[in-house]
Amino acid sequence: MIIEVVFALVGLYLILKGSEWVTDASIPLAKHLNTTYIAVGLVLVSILLSLPELMVSLSATFKGYNGIGIGVILGSIIVNIGLIIGISAIIHPLRVPRHVITRDAVFMVIATIVVTLLALGDMQVSRRDGVILLLLYIPYLVNIYEQEKELAIAERRKESDRIARTLQFIGKLGGAEIVVHNPIWIFIGGIIMLLIGSELFTNTLISFASTFAIPELLIGLTLGALGPSIPNLAAALQAIKRDYDELAISETIGSNIFTLLVTLGVVSIVNPLTMDSSTAMTTTPALLLVTLVFFGFVLTGKISRRAGLLLFSLYILTIIAEIVLR
Repeated sequence: MIIEVVFALVGLYLILKGSEWVTDASIPLAKHLNTTYIAVGLVLVSILLSLPELMVSLSATFKGYNGIGIGVILGSIIVNIGLIIGISAIIHPLRVPRHVITRDAVFMVIATIVVTLLALGDMQVSRRDGVILLLLYIPYLVNIYEQEKELAIAERRKESDRIARTLQFIGKLGGAEIVVHNPIWIFIGGIIMLLIGSELFTNTLISFASTFAIPELLIGLTLGALGPSIPNLAAALQAIKRDYDELAISETIGSNIFTLLVTLGVVSIVNPLTMDSSTAMTTTPALLLVTLVFFGFVLTGKISRRAGLLLFSLYILTIIAEIVLR
């Protein structure tokens, strides 16, 4: 048991460090963004924020543990909203830029509804469903591009600066200037660490599920989703500390969209996912509830401390419900 815990910690460390290296290697690209490449930067940030969850869920499904894979995917959304946004707003109320509402938040709700309907329908995400989810990501990209063209030059520069700042927060987690001399090798090293860390972390999740007879989905929703989300939480807290509180909102929403449409799409294409009745009747409704409550607060343009406390409470209640109802 002690060895398993050590492997879990080593795997988690490699995931966190690998994510940091991959992000650091991407910062030079962000610094070269001009007003015509904002869309590329936004997609890049979404990928980097979601990369750990993608690798852990893929590793689990390759090994035949679909419950862990889908638990990591759905759980990361609940963690992003309930834990990361909840704690961030409790510490400091969060401002929500108007363009984030029209560009990102609406698509996040649509993606969540689509995934919920898939779960409540035939309780599976087939390869065809995976292709549909990936195709749904295209209108989001088009929306980003079209809205980017409508931004004034000053707003575009502000958005480019925000993207670069976000990468700094999720890289060194301090927002300081980072000089990367060999980005290709750092990127490759980060990917290798992510792969090794994901394997170790996933194997530990599987071992815990077998040893303690814990349902796969529950392991994925809790430990599986929480571990890879630590870099996002740290980045959000650093952003708030430096008065970049809107980053916690915009990047979390972008990450959720990528996870629901791309990560779930890719995983289900690789290995179709089947959900049990508990997942369909408990997890996905909880996912939809947390998302809709969050969306309601987003529409007001601000996430207050009270709203943050409610989101955090919903996260805790979701975990309790998952444990009690299984």
